[in-house]
Amino acid sequence: VESEMTPSENNRRARVYTLTRAGRRRLQTENASWERFVLSVGRILNAE
Repeated sequence: VESEMTPSENNRRARVYTLTRAGRRRLQTENASWERFVLSVGRILNAE
């Protein structure tokens, strides 16, 4: 995560955060892992 200070609408300084390229890759990996987990739990709960 990177941050920078920018002026806000009311002329106050606001810190704005953005994901780095590495952060976006990590987020994709974590999302894929979460989706696999959700599917697995769904299969267990729907098993008869």
